[in-house]
Amino acid sequence: MIKNLLDIIQRIKNKDISVWIKDNEIENRIDWIDLDVKNIVNIIKQKLYGISSYDNVILLGMGGSSLAPLVFTTLYPIKKKVYVLDTINPDQIKMVYDEIVSKNNIFIVSSKSGTTLETVVLYRYFYNLFPRSFFIFITDKDNPLDKEAKENNKLVFNPNPNIGGRYSAFTEFGLVPSFLAGVDIDKISKDFEDIKESLLEFINKNFLGFYEMEKVKVESDIYYLFFRYYKNDFVMGLWLEQLIAESTGKNKRGILPVVYRNYNFNVPKDRILGNFELTNYLEDLSKWMYVWFIYTAAVSSYLGVNPFNQPDVQLSKDVTNKVIKENYDIFEYYEIVDNFDTIFEKVKKWILVSEDYPYIAIQFYSSFDYFDLLENLRDKLAEFSGRVVVCGFGPRYLHSVGQFYKGGPEKAAFIQVIVEPKNDLGYINKYFVAQALGDLITMKNLNKKVKGFYVKAKN
Repeated sequence: MIKNLLDIIQRIKNKDISVWIKDNEIENRIDWIDLDVKNIVNIIKQKLYGISSYDNVILLGMGGSSLAPLVFTTLYPIKKKVYVLDTINPDQIKMVYDEIVSKNNIFIVSSKSGTTLETVVLYRYFYNLFPRSFFIFITDKDNPLDKEAKENNKLVFNPNPNIGGRYSAFTEFGLVPSFLAGVDIDKISKDFEDIKESLLEFINKNFLGFYEMEKVKVESDIYYLFFRYYKNDFVMGLWLEQLIAESTGKNKRGILPVVYRNYNFNVPKDRILGNFELTNYLEDLSKWMYVWFIYTAAVSSYLGVNPFNQPDVQLSKDVTNKVIKENYDIFEYYEIVDNFDTIFEKVKKWILVSEDYPYIAIQFYSSFDYFDLLENLRDKLAEFSGRVVVCGFGPRYLHSVGQFYKGGPEKAAFIQVIVEPKNDLGYINKYFVAQALGDLITMKNLNKKVKGFYVKAKN
């Protein structure tokens, strides 16, 4: 292994914060490196002992509070039905409600800050409809959610506060939902301890892509990591996307993770840091997650960025709150279309007159039922433009690659699509659209190249 890289990895393992740029926040975000996962597992088992009479586990969370448990409960064997609800799309919420309404359910309300808009909205909605169900809370100590839960004698987990959301896979945020779903979290704990001891050997044997990070230069604006998915391994791509993009996308540079099924991109070789198959991570999954933590922390040293903050995420939140409070005419910002299939032709005309940019991002606000349609749109757009095209569902991407979009490389083209929800859940519909509009306005305020479409729902 290259000497300089070996030194960086060892310094990270020793929690030497001088490996990164100077930032007072870093010292309070690195306890994931030597976490005592076995102790966390024991605490979880003690607090949840005897809880067994339930059919479903419903996780209400966003970003770092939802993606790791989504990975664990999708790619490890489970015994209970799991719903990870990381959206406030009314159609998606109604779908979950219809499936659980007559069942015995455990709800997990998960938010590090305790103030995440989507999590709070989901909590209020389901608590009003299922007041007799069992609610568990995972949040930092002494925030509003923690205080409310404890005042109402709810079961609360307070994870180590010195770990950021996207590095929290092996804390209660990742392990409580997994345990309730029936995942063998003892195995996760053992794998974590094993990889801490055998990290360098594992990297040398399994991850030669580590060497590629030495081509990263601070003065360059964008690099790419490509991850090909086949089926359920797509969720690992979602987790990697947040980890890498939100950690590196700042100071007008970063690494863009591209999770794809068809490779139609034309990218300079000196900007590609690796092209990986997500299916290769299904074996030794937990070990790979820790290795990617180390990779992301190490490559951030080369980039000269703080891998543990997200300074631009708050921008959209502030504008969204303003949109919620004030009356905005949404149709001043979006082109109305009656059919989703017409978007590609309209985008083609817009792309032709756009400036030069390295990638296109589709920001899609609808239910997850549109997944295949969205991927088809991405494939056609990539083939037409020859550029890298990434896509994600809103508001999920706001807590993930959204930091990269705002704080990363300045040039890019953004296409935002809202599909009008078919279900009316009152204020939730308003909040859902407000998040999209808030982000669109934020992108415009940042002088980003962005185009919005609003697809009218069919009767």
